[in-house]
Amino acid sequence: MTRKEQKELRKQQILDTALTLFVQQGYYGTKTSQISKQAGISEGLLFHYFPTKEKLLEELVTFGVTGMQMPMEIQAEKGLDFFRLFVTRLLGYVKQNPFIARMFVFMAHIARAQDIPEHIRKMAVSVDTIQNSCVWVEKGQKDGTVRAGDPLSLSNLYWCCIHGLMEQYAMNPDIPLPEPEWVVAMLRAE
Repeated sequence: MTRKEQKELRKQQILDTALTLFVQQGYYGTKTSQISKQAGISEGLLFHYFPTKEKLLEELVTFGVTGMQMPMEIQAEKGLDFFRLFVTRLLGYVKQNPFIARMFVFMAHIARAQDIPEHIRKMAVSVDTIQNSCVWVEKGQKDGTVRAGDPLSLSNLYWCCIHGLMEQYAMNPDIPLPEPEWVVAMLRAE
């Protein structure tokens, strides 16, 4: 492994450790000394990678925002196909890397928290997946694949299910994830 790869691996280890602690204890409930101890490094080395705890938080939120934009990159022919493709990819990724499930919990907390630096909280809420998915609900209603109903309400239903699944998996990874079709069935036209 090259030195550059080692540095990147160490950075990912710090981010993963911080994310886990932030989800369990909250941002302000987590001390940098806890992050470094849990990551198996000195606090000085932690500050070498992230000069402040806020910079570490900002890096995690930036990563989360990038992930939140991923659904909008999906190309689908029919409305329901968008939701199927997304949930299939997401559940596949989560099985490989539980970090993603914890990221959902983390981003939801950051979006609601009033004690997070405002510029970071604004980053966390900059992507509105519920509103953005309304286009796919409407497309599915037109092509006959998505049930009738208020598009915003149906999009909210889907994303509440996704977030609930991610939260449960983050806290209870022994509970098996559902089949993607079970999630898509909520939206399917009858």
